[in-house]
Amino acid sequence: MSFLVGKLRPIIRSAALLRKASNECVKARSTAIRHAGTITYRAHSVKDTGLAYYLGEGISFFFWYWILYHCWFEFDHLVPPHEYPDPTKFTDEELGIPPDDED
Repeated sequence: MSFLVGKLRPIIRSAALLRKASNECVKARSTAIRHAGTITYRAHSVKDTGLAYYLGEGISFFFWYWILYHCWFEFDHLVPPHEYPDPTKFTDEELGIPPDDED
């Protein structure tokens, strides 16, 4: 009997090691570790530096200043100039004035 146990001992040992390794693998799979970070909803995960924040504010100010300045002082670029009709060329009929000979 000791001869049989002596020959089977390496097989039993390797089977025990395989079973132990498979149990550790199952434990590792059941407790998965995610390295994705935290979820942020409508907020930056990392705060902007002071330079990036103020640079963005400056660029935004310059952009809106440029748009509003040109809309106010150079309005002809957006809307073509309107040619007003000459009021002396209108007839009395077009203006709705009745003729003088009517009593």
